[in-house]
Order: sequence, then C-alpha cells, then structure tokens
Amino acid sequence: MLSMDAQANEITNMHMEVKINPDGSVTVTETREADMTEGTENYMVFDDDDMGEVEVTDFSVEGFMEEENWDMDADLEEKAGRYGVIDTDDGKELVWGIGDYGEQTYVVNYTLENAVRNLEGGQSLYWNFDTFTGLPTDNFIMDVTSEVPLNDEDIRYWGFGFEGDIVAVEGGIRWTAGETLTTDNDVVLLMHFPEGTFNTDVTDDGTLEEEAAAARDGSIYDDNSLSGGTIAAIVGAFGVALAAVITFFTQYARRQKQAGHVDSAHHIKRRNKGLEAKTPPDIEDFAGIAYVLRHLKMSYFEDIFQAYLMKWMEEGRITIEVDRKERQKLEEGTPKIIIHDYQEIMEGYSYSFMEVSEQLKDNDLEGSYEPLLWRMMLDTADDEGVIEEKALRKWSKKHAKAVGIVADELTEYSKRWLEAQGYFKFGKDKVWGVTFPIDAPKVKGQQLLDQLSQYKNYLKDEPGRVYADDTYRTHIIWSLLVGEGDEVRKHLSKLTPDEGNQAAYPIMIHYYYGSHLTAQSWSKGLGQGGFSSVNSSAASGGGGSTGMGGGASAGGGGGGGAR
Repeated sequence: MLSMDAQANEITNMHMEVKINPDGSVTVTETREADMTEGTENYMVFDDDDMGEVEVTDFSVEGFMEEENWDMDADLEEKAGRYGVIDTDDGKELVWGIGDYGEQTYVVNYTLENAVRNLEGGQSLYWNFDTFTGLPTDNFIMDVTSEVPLNDEDIRYWGFGFEGDIVAVEGGIRWTAGETLTTDNDVVLLMHFPEGTFNTDVTDDGTLEEEAAAARDGSIYDDNSLSGGTIAAIVGAFGVALAAVITFFTQYARRQKQAGHVDSAHHIKRRNKGLEAKTPPDIEDFAGIAYVLRHLKMSYFEDIFQAYLMKWMEEGRITIEVDRKERQKLEEGTPKIIIHDYQEIMEGYSYSFMEVSEQLKDNDLEGSYEPLLWRMMLDTADDEGVIEEKALRKWSKKHAKAVGIVADELTEYSKRWLEAQGYFKFGKDKVWGVTFPIDAPKVKGQQLLDQLSQYKNYLKDEPGRVYADDTYRTHIIWSLLVGEGDEVRKHLSKLTPDEGNQAAYPIMIHYYYGSHLTAQSWSKGLGQGGFSSVNSSAASGGGGSTGMGGGASAGGGGGGGAR
C-alpha cells in the first residue's frame, strides 16, 4: 500500500478561483505551487455523505492527459503528466501524478454542479473547499467571482476554518489566510443571495437565518444568543409531540407581539422603498445607535471607528496625511495620523486602553463609548503623537484580543443609550422556561429606523449629493454609517477639482480617504492578530476577519493531499 500524506510535501502558494455560474454551479480552478519530495500522486476526496445533491464534473489538470483506468500502484514515472478519477466505497477521488520531485505548479479544474441552493428567504452557497490540507499550505488566497456583481449590499458572506480576512474587492470576494493551513483547518465559504439571483432548481429546507446561525455556532462570530433553531432543539429535547412544539412557537410569537419587537431589516427596507430623507439623524453618539445600524445591516464596529476618525478630524483633534507616489491611486496611499496637543492630552489620563479592556471583561462600560476608541488612538501614537501606518498595524495586531473585548461591548452600550434616550425598550420574557429578548422600538425608535432607511435611499440614488452643500462633512460620515460609504468613495475617486464642490474637493478627498486608509490598516492588523467580535462586519456577513470554528454541516470538505 502507498503511504498517506508524506509530510515532506508542501504547498508553498495556493490560489483558488471560485466562479459562481448563472445556473448555480461553481467552477473551481486551483493553482498550486508545491514542493514535492515523496509519493507518486496528489489526490482530492469527495465523499458521498458530504455531497448532498452536488456532483463533481469536468475534472482536468492543465497540461496533463486523462487516464481512464487509474492504477494506484503505478510508479512515479508512469503517473507523471496524467490525471484520473478513482471510485471508492465512500465516493470518489480526483488524482494526478506528482511528476518530478522538487518545485511543481499544478493547475487543477473541476465543477461543482448544483452548488447553489434555494432556501426560504433567498439562495445559499455553503461549501467546504478543503481539497488540500493534507499538505501544509502557505499563502492561501481564494477569489470568488460571478457574472452577478458580488458587492451588492444584499449579498452576505462569511468564512470559517482559519484565521484570515475575507473582503469585497473589485469584481468579487477575496479570502486570504493569515496562517499555514493544515488538517486542523477547514475552508468553509458561506454566501447568501437574494431570491432568483441564480437559476438553480435545488431546494433545501430551512431559512437563510437558520443556516447562518448554525454556521456561526462555535465560530469567532458566535454571540451565544438563543436562536430560533436553538429553541427548537431545547423543546425537541423534552421529547414532546409536534403539537406541543407548535404550541410553544405560537406562545412565543404571541409574547413577542404583545411586548413589541423590531421589524426585520428587509421589512423596514421594503416599507421605505421610494421614500427619501435629505438629512441624516441629528445624533453625534454614533456608538449609541450601533444596535440599530447593525440590525439594518448598514454598518458595524469597524465602520463606527472610521466615522469617529472623521469626527475627530472635523473637531481638529487629529490630522490624517495621505502619502502617495506619483500616479499612485488614492486607495493605494499610506496614511499617517497626527494627534494634536498629544503631550498635553496624555497628562489628563491615568489609565491605558489595556486596563479599560480588562475592566470590561467583568463590568459594563461607565460613561460613553467614544473615549474608549480615542484612548486606543492615544496608546498607538509615539511620543510625538504620530501614528505611522506600520505602527498602527503592529499595535492592532498585538492588541487584537483587547480590541475584541471593547468591540463586544458596543451593542450593550448602544442598547443602554437607546433606552435612556427614549428610542427603544429592551427586556426579557420566558416561554416554558426558555428566555428570549424583547427589543421594542418606541415611536421615536421607529422614526429613527425609517429615517436611516430613507436617508440611505437618498444617497443611493445619487452619491454626488454628499457635496451638494456645505454640510458635506456630515453627509460623508453618515454615508459610511448607512452603508453607502463604498459607493461614495468610488464616486469621489473619479472627481476632479473642477467638478462638484470645488472649494471642498481637497478636504473631501483627504477627509474620506484618510480615515478609510487608516481604518483599513487598523482592520488588517486586527485580522492578523485574531480579532473577533459579534459586532464586527465579518460576523454579519459583510467581510472582515475569519477564524477557526463554525461552518457546521457545510457540504464538501473531504480534504486531500499526496501519497
């Protein structure tokens, strides 16, 4: 027999291109740069139990010839330049010859038919793309593309199984690993799409929300909340009849209706369709409405940090300079933050950011949230109050766990603020001993939800409205908070000083891009340091840091290696 997974073999670079086709199939191209020293063949495993209705077709290796009757016992030379399929008791394996030992590049193609499924509320791609972790793999990058634009705000995406970053890029989604991938890792991608995005006939039971909750369970996105699926499991554990389960959920729904509840983001968006508000809410405590912004799927912890950067620039606390080489694009610039009157400010502080983070492990935040983020900036600066881009990334990577604790406090702070200001009422109730939350907007809260939705419509219709008058600074901040920041940024990047508000042009560019580049470097460092928070963009399917855990019940994931 052949020895399995010779550990001397390794993949030094791995680029996986995942293209989602109009019919819901997925075409995968893996470009592997490997250093091979043992064995005779590479293999990928696809077990029937993990496939559902998905089928693997169109397997090929570029530059290789197909061998219809693969002989596992053939030697290195006989397998060189050939590929084939092995039917096993559990499913099938895709195999190809190692060829000569040393550095090799393999370009492997295959298609996953029926990969996109219809669920209640939309469509889903939920797949473990692990075909290789039997070989230690460095520099893993996955690029997801489609004829359908994947940067649509209604498309959500998560990554599970390793520490890295998953972000929207021009033309698709990019997922980059921050560690060497081994058999301890998975490569689970979850994407949710609006109904009818792809022409697929495959339908499964359940809803998008239930699937996302199950996938997040045990991951860095898990908020340990009691979801509907968890409640059903608790009730089921009692061994009660179906009628009792129905009775439970009937009482649960009745209690929610009596106590009040916040409508879904989809419902709020639908009821405000075609309506516009020309001004954003008159609220300066952005963290105070973080719960509402997250519920509406508009913005998250990272966006709120960027909004405060803009606010601090407006208040004259900081200046952000953007260093660009000749002909370099704005988004390729390097930020440098200068904190004004730094030494004088530091004289008024007797505590560090790390000390505050430690306190938050066991205690609620006293006071407002903004000073926490401001203290973080102060700790990052050098003795002159300057924060270079590399120093920012280094600090955020080193203190990612502490920042995660502060980020986790955001929703609780927001709930206290919203209740104190008369926007919401929060509480808890029980049905059959199962506790569930009561999140009930008051009249003022309903007005806030609608105004945010209508203001988003106003900017979405014409991003240039941000500089229609002298309040452009306010509009730019709120464009970010309502989820239109990327569109505004793209619009600003195409402007020249002769267009729009000429006097404000240089201020607008640095005002937005300075904070954007700073927040981007900060987020990159956090991701490298293992940052996780239920209030992050990534947890809500908007991209960001990924980590170990989660991704339960995804299809695929048979792994692979060399032997």
